[in-house]
Amino acid sequence: MKRLLLMVLLVGVWSGTNGCGTSDPGGQSAPGAAPLRGFGIDVDQAISARVPQVHLRTCGTWGCAEQDVPLSIAGPTSTAPCPGASTGPDAVACGPVQLPGPGPGYGYAPVPQLTLDPVTVTVTTPADAPTRISAEVRVQPRLICPDPRAEQTACAGGTPQARLRIGADGTVNQTA
Repeated sequence: MKRLLLMVLLVGVWSGTNGCGTSDPGGQSAPGAAPLRGFGIDVDQAISARVPQVHLRTCGTWGCAEQDVPLSIAGPTSTAPCPGASTGPDAVACGPVQLPGPGPGYGYAPVPQLTLDPVTVTVTTPADAPTRISAEVRVQPRLICPDPRAEQTACAGGTPQARLRIGADGTVNQTA
């Protein structure tokens, strides 16, 4: 249950903060705005504190783009029971509660020229990073629709995006 809630919260953070909107520095959006073109980056909790930033080099049919991407750490979460008589296993969960300690890392790399064509992404960490990462991955962006109920294969205002995951062992791969 905790894992499912954490995934739901991260998706909420991703869709509300990192994956939608205008090109303002924080990646935040006005309600109903089109998602940004680019990559969401998730970092395994086991190494999130040791990977403060990554460098992305993205190359496609349109050329290459490079950028440093600062990564943030989400704290672990749990659910708080609703106030009331029921406190057993059937108690209704009211909302997320932030727990102490580091959680998974996350970041967003806008790539305005990104299309739905496959790209090659090289992910590296700075030379002084506590955890060294150097990986190249072939990525197939997918269409993200402004209306989450829309058909994901063709929608008005859809935007190419992809998600990358950095595992505890430093490997990088594309996620859904």
